[in-house]
Amino acid sequence: MIIAWKPAPAHLLPLILGVLAFAGWGAYANKASANRNLTTEVSLLQTERSGFVNRQRELEQANIDLVREWQGKLASSREELARAVAARDAAKGQLGSSQRELVASKKRLDQARERVSETGSIKPAKPSKKATSKP
Repeated sequence: MIIAWKPAPAHLLPLILGVLAFAGWGAYANKASANRNLTTEVSLLQTERSGFVNRQRELEQANIDLVREWQGKLASSREELARAVAARDAAKGQLGSSQRELVASKKRLDQARERVSETGSIKPAKPSKKATSKP
Protein backbone atom coordinates (compact mmCIF):
# COMPACT_ATOMS: atom_id res chain seq x y z
CA MET A 1 0.00 0.00 0.00
CA ILE A 2 1.21 3.31 -0.93
CA ILE A 3 0.79 6.03 1.47
CA ALA A 4 0.33 9.32 -0.17
CA TRP A 5 1.42 12.14 1.92
CA LYS A 6 -0.48 15.25 1.32
CA PRO A 7 1.03 18.05 3.33
CA ALA A 8 -1.06 20.82 4.56
CA PRO A 9 -0.23 24.34 3.36
CA ALA A 10 0.96 25.15 6.85
CA HIS A 11 3.59 22.39 6.58
CA LEU A 12 4.79 23.47 3.12
CA LEU A 13 5.63 27.04 4.14
CA PRO A 14 8.46 26.13 6.57
CA LEU A 15 9.80 23.60 4.07
CA ILE A 16 9.86 26.18 1.27
CA LEU A 17 11.36 28.80 3.58
CA GLY A 18 14.04 26.32 4.68
CA VAL A 19 14.96 25.47 1.09
CA LEU A 20 15.10 29.17 0.20
CA ALA A 21 17.19 29.96 3.30
CA PHE A 22 19.56 27.11 2.47
CA ALA A 23 19.85 28.38 -1.14
CA GLY A 24 20.42 31.95 0.11
CA TRP A 25 23.16 30.89 2.52
CA GLY A 26 24.75 28.83 -0.27
CA ALA A 27 24.70 31.83 -2.60
CA TYR A 28 26.15 34.00 0.17
CA ALA A 29 28.96 31.50 0.81
CA ASN A 30 29.68 31.30 -2.91
CA LYS A 31 29.76 35.09 -3.21
CA ALA A 32 31.98 35.40 -0.12
CA SER A 33 34.40 32.86 -1.61
CA ALA A 34 34.44 34.76 -4.89
CA ASN A 35 35.06 38.00 -2.98
CA ARG A 36 37.99 36.39 -1.14
CA ASN A 37 39.42 35.30 -4.49
CA LEU A 38 38.92 38.79 -5.89
CA THR A 39 40.52 40.33 -2.80
CA THR A 40 43.53 38.06 -3.23
CA GLU A 41 43.73 38.95 -6.92
CA VAL A 42 43.44 42.66 -6.16
CA SER A 43 46.24 42.49 -3.61
CA LEU A 44 48.43 40.60 -6.12
CA LEU A 45 47.65 43.18 -8.79
CA GLN A 46 48.45 46.02 -6.39
CA THR A 47 51.78 44.37 -5.59
CA GLU A 48 52.53 44.01 -9.30
CA ARG A 49 51.46 47.60 -9.89
CA SER A 50 53.76 48.92 -7.19
CA GLY A 51 56.59 46.85 -8.72
CA PHE A 52 55.84 48.34 -12.13
CA VAL A 53 55.72 51.85 -10.66
CA ASN A 54 59.10 51.30 -9.00
CA ARG A 55 60.53 49.93 -12.25
CA GLN A 56 59.15 52.93 -14.14
CA ARG A 57 60.81 55.28 -11.64
CA GLU A 58 64.11 53.43 -12.07
CA LEU A 59 63.83 53.67 -15.84
CA GLU A 60 62.96 57.36 -15.68
CA GLN A 61 66.00 58.00 -13.46
CA ALA A 62 68.20 56.00 -15.83
CA ASN A 63 66.77 58.01 -18.72
CA ILE A 64 67.54 61.27 -16.90
CA ASP A 65 71.08 60.08 -16.23
CA LEU A 66 71.55 59.13 -19.89
CA VAL A 67 70.21 62.47 -21.06
CA ARG A 68 72.64 64.28 -18.75
CA GLU A 69 75.52 62.13 -19.94
CA TRP A 70 74.69 62.75 -23.61
CA GLN A 71 74.22 66.45 -22.99
CA GLY A 72 77.72 66.53 -21.48
CA LYS A 73 79.14 64.62 -24.44
CA LEU A 74 77.33 66.93 -26.83
CA ALA A 75 78.69 70.02 -25.07
CA SER A 76 82.19 68.50 -25.16
CA SER A 77 81.82 67.73 -28.87
CA ARG A 78 80.63 71.26 -29.55
CA GLU A 79 83.64 72.68 -27.72
CA GLU A 80 85.96 70.40 -29.67
CA LEU A 81 84.29 71.44 -32.92
CA ALA A 82 84.66 75.11 -31.99
CA ARG A 83 88.39 74.53 -31.33
CA ALA A 84 88.76 72.69 -34.65
CA VAL A 85 86.98 75.49 -36.52
CA ALA A 86 89.20 78.07 -34.83
CA ALA A 87 92.30 76.05 -35.76
CA ARG A 88 91.05 75.73 -39.34
CA ASP A 89 90.41 79.48 -39.54
CA ALA A 90 93.88 80.18 -38.15
CA ALA A 91 95.40 77.78 -40.70
CA LYS A 92 93.45 79.49 -43.50
CA GLY A 93 94.80 82.83 -42.31
CA GLN A 94 98.34 81.48 -42.27
CA LEU A 95 97.82 79.95 -45.71
CA GLY A 96 96.60 83.27 -47.09
CA SER A 97 99.54 85.06 -45.50
CA SER A 98 101.99 82.46 -46.84
CA GLN A 99 100.46 82.69 -50.31
CA ARG A 100 100.81 86.49 -50.26
CA GLU A 101 104.43 86.14 -49.15
CA LEU A 102 105.03 83.60 -51.92
CA VAL A 103 103.52 85.91 -54.52
CA ALA A 104 105.63 88.79 -53.19
CA SER A 105 108.77 86.59 -53.25
CA LYS A 106 108.04 85.48 -56.82
CA LYS A 107 107.52 89.09 -57.80
CA ARG A 108 110.85 90.09 -56.23
CA LEU A 109 112.52 87.13 -57.95
CA ASP A 110 111.06 88.13 -61.31
CA GLN A 111 112.15 91.72 -60.76
CA ALA A 112 115.64 90.55 -59.82
CA ARG A 113 115.82 88.40 -62.97
CA GLU A 114 114.72 91.34 -65.08
CA ARG A 115 117.42 93.55 -63.54
CA VAL A 116 120.01 90.84 -64.09
CA SER A 117 119.00 90.33 -67.69
CA GLU A 118 119.13 94.11 -68.25
CA THR A 119 122.58 94.52 -66.76
CA GLY A 120 123.96 91.14 -67.83
CA SER A 121 126.22 91.09 -64.83
CA ILE A 122 125.14 87.72 -63.40
CA LYS A 123 125.40 84.58 -65.45
CA PRO A 124 122.56 82.09 -65.45
CA ALA A 125 123.01 79.36 -62.88
CA LYS A 126 124.59 76.11 -64.07
CA PRO A 127 123.13 72.85 -62.92
CA SER A 128 124.99 71.54 -59.91
CA LYS A 129 127.41 68.67 -60.40
CA LYS A 130 125.90 66.84 -57.45
CA ALA A 131 122.46 66.94 -59.03
CA THR A 132 123.73 65.64 -62.40
CA SER A 133 126.16 63.00 -61.15
CA LYS A 134 124.85 59.47 -60.75
CA PRO A 135 126.01 57.07 -58.06
